[in-house]
Amino acid sequence: MAYAPQDKLLVYAQAIRGLIELEPSPEKQRKYLDFVDIYADLDDNERQLYHQLYPHEVAAMTGFAQRFREEGREEGIQRGEARILTAQLRLRFGELPAAVRQRIETTDADTLLRWSERVLTAATLDEILAD
Repeated sequence: MAYAPQDKLLVYAQAIRGLIELEPSPEKQRKYLDFVDIYADLDDNERQLYHQLYPHEVAAMTGFAQRFREEGREEGIQRGEARILTAQLRLRFGELPAAVRQRIETTDADTLLRWSERVLTAATLDEILAD
């Protein structure tokens, strides 16, 4: 895309605005935001000026970044709990079937915690993973 150097911040702002308005998927927004950032290659002075000239876009992307961090944190918690539960179950019952591993990896953090608590009292793998 060709644009005059003096229009760099305007083009960047329009790209961000379009991303916010046209793409509802947070996953795709993150992907496209990375592309826009790499392509624009704003230096520190340009970023500072961008923040001054385009506060609406900055606020929208800050909200997006916060949601992204929260989602990442929740995903990290879920992955950690899945790893711990998998290790506990392997120690207790030996190698786990692929279906059980898949179920653990795709289960929410609250359920994983409930299953982890059952490791101490349940006699079988089925008792632990009961809903």
